[in-house]
This record gives sequence, C-alpha cells and structure tokens, in this order.
Amino acid sequence: MPLYNMKQDRCNRISMKQFHIQCQTNIYNDTNGVNPFCPELWDTLQCWAATPANTTIYQKCPESIGFTHSELLAHRTCSPNGTWLHGDWSNYSACLKHVWTGKEPPEIHTSFDIQRALILAYIYFIMSNISLILLLITMFIFCYFRSLHCSRISIHKNLVSSFILRFIIFVIISEPYIMRQNTSYRNVDWLCKSMTIILQYSALANIFWMFVEGLFLHNRIVVSVFNTTAPFKLFYFIGWGIPVVITASWSVIMHYYYKEKCWEKYTTLPFIFIIYVPIIVVLLTNLIFLINIIFVLVTKLRAHNTMESAQIRKAIRATIVLFPLLGITNLLFFAEPGIEGTWKSVYHIANAVLQSSQGIFVALLYCFFNGEVQSVITKKWRRQHISLTGVIQFCGTGVRQKLNQSSKYHTEKRKLGSI
Repeated sequence: MPLYNMKQDRCNRISMKQFHIQCQTNIYNDTNGVNPFCPELWDTLQCWAATPANTTIYQKCPESIGFTHSELLAHRTCSPNGTWLHGDWSNYSACLKHVWTGKEPPEIHTSFDIQRALILAYIYFIMSNISLILLLITMFIFCYFRSLHCSRISIHKNLVSSFILRFIIFVIISEPYIMRQNTSYRNVDWLCKSMTIILQYSALANIFWMFVEGLFLHNRIVVSVFNTTAPFKLFYFIGWGIPVVITASWSVIMHYYYKEKCWEKYTTLPFIFIIYVPIIVVLLTNLIFLINIIFVLVTKLRAHNTMESAQIRKAIRATIVLFPLLGITNLLFFAEPGIEGTWKSVYHIANAVLQSSQGIFVALLYCFFNGEVQSVITKKWRRQHISLTGVIQFCGTGVRQKLNQSSKYHTEKRKLGSI
C-alpha cells in the first residue's frame, strides 16, 4: 500500500494540546470531496490526516513519548469502505517492540503484518500482567506460611522477586502504548534511561537467580554439598550483586560513549555484549547442570533396577519442567533467524509467549502445583473450617441455653400467677 503522509507537516508543527483541538476541528473538513475517505483522526497521541480508502498511512512514532528516529513508524489503515481499520486504535507496535527490545522492528506493509504486530503487543502486555498477579500471590504464600520457610523456598522467593521486578518494568514500559496515553516517562531523558537500566538489571537478576536454582539443585542431587546449610551470602551475591556490577559497568560506558536520547537502538551497539555474554554463559552452565542431573538420575534408576517405562516418563516430565524454570528455553530465541512469512510469525509469537509467561510457569510449578504448598494451604483451610464450626456450635449452644432458661422463667412465672 502507498505511503500517504498528507498534512503531517502541519500536524507536527503545533503543540500536543493545539494538535488535539486542530485535529478535532478538521475531522469532517478534510475529505475534499473524495469518497470513500477516512476522516482526520485524533488517537490521544497524535493526529492522523484524512486518508483515501484502501490506503495505509505511516508517520513517525510520536515525539511526545520520546521517539526521534524517522525509521520507527506507526501506522493506520483506511479500509475499502472508508472507515478506519480497528476503529480508534493506531498501530504503535513497531514503537512498542523497539522500547521492549531495543531492536529494529520488522517492516510492516500488509494486513498480515499488522495482525501479527497487534497479537504480539497484546500477548506481551496481557500475559505480563497475569504473570505479575500470580507471582505476587506466590510471594504472599511463601512469606505467610512459616512451615514453608526453608533453603529451597528462600531461593524460590528470590527468583520470584526478580520476576516481579522484571514484569513491573515490562508493564510500565508497555502501558503508555497499549493505553494510548499522551504522557510518558520517555519525555524525561534521565528517567527513560533509568528505566532502561532497571530493565537490564531485572533481566540479569532473573537469569542469575535461575543459575542459583540450577546450582542448588545440581549440588543437592549430584554433589550433596548443601545438605546442611545453604551459603545464602554467596547466593545473594550471585543473584543480586553480580547483576549490579554488570549493569553499572554497562551504564557508565553508555553514559560516556552514547549520547542518544533515551539510548534508542542500544542493542545495535557492541556495548550490549556486556549484558549478553554473562547471560549466555549462565544459560549454558544451567544446561550443563541439567544434563548432569539427568545423567545422575538415570544412573541411580539403573542401579536400583527400576528403569521401567513409568519411571522413564516421570524423568522425562521432570526434565521438560526444568527447561523453562532454569531459563534454558531462552537460548532458543536469543538470536533471530533469517526467516520470513508464516515461520517468522510463529517465531515471534512463540518468543512473546515464552518471555511473558515465564512468571506463570514459575508460579504454577513452584507454588500452585507444589504438593508441599497445597498440603500447607489445605491444613490451614481445615483449621479455619474447624475453628469456625466450633464457634458456630458454641454460639448455638449458648443461644439454646438462654432459650431454655427463658422458657423455664416464663413457666415459673405463670405458675406463681395462677396461685
């Protein structure tokens, strides 16, 4: 479809408030007699010029939310019958993907590309919110029940905390685009850069706590080092301390050597390998841990002559569960392959689902589907039920006693009155 930028220069010269007023004034005055024709539209972020039917109009991602690069384009499509496709919704998916990943978005020229971008945007936003809710419930359960306080659950709590931080930043970053707000943290350069720093730190902390999970599990099964007390000072340094050092180093270099507003396109710079290399090393180490764990489990099963099909299936299921919990599935999507068409859509959607649903996997497998947690919650519910039943029975007994006393009183009174 042709690029149609009619009246964009006029729109971009006026302020946001004037922009809105002017756009509303011109909504029904810009068709110039051409029919069908989509009218000029204000989408709460910027003005879209009146557009002929069956045409896609492109313009830069709005400067009001911190974008300055002309190659980052938002777009709307005027359908053949002269109405805007998707109503008041404008496609800022390219802008949104750039904010999430720092990577250059793919070109969007067809309705198929538009649908794919729309699906990706809402997958990230909706599933991140679901992950955040489940993780907050998980953290409450882990903290509330004292019988769950042990080394393993303490490591789980730190992993959940890193996920919570990551998804909070994820939601904050994506929310202005999904909700089409005209104000954003991206208007303030230092705040925008701070959000980018926190995003990188949360990703690193998340990966390093997955490493701690793998290290703890590996040493419990293979080496039996932590049978007494787990070295939590070491774990805290690995999970929270090392990401601080890495992120601080990257931030200082970016501050002095990259002056671009909001550090746009930061993933295209060689400095990003300060972040990427430790992540790759950690994920590969977790993969080695997992292979070693599987080898030890299979060896133990063989030693006890229990290599039956049921045992093998159970070992396979446990292995599949550990893949996302140790972050190993991230290796599948670390580099984007040079594919096009349907397979490219499958790749992007699978990556979006994986990235935004990791919190759901952790909450379900470490908490909601955990037999120990289910047992504790069941016992708590039974105690509450028994306690409530006892109170009701006690109150009922007291009421019956009072009714009996009252009945006796009235009976005696009637007897005295009859004398």
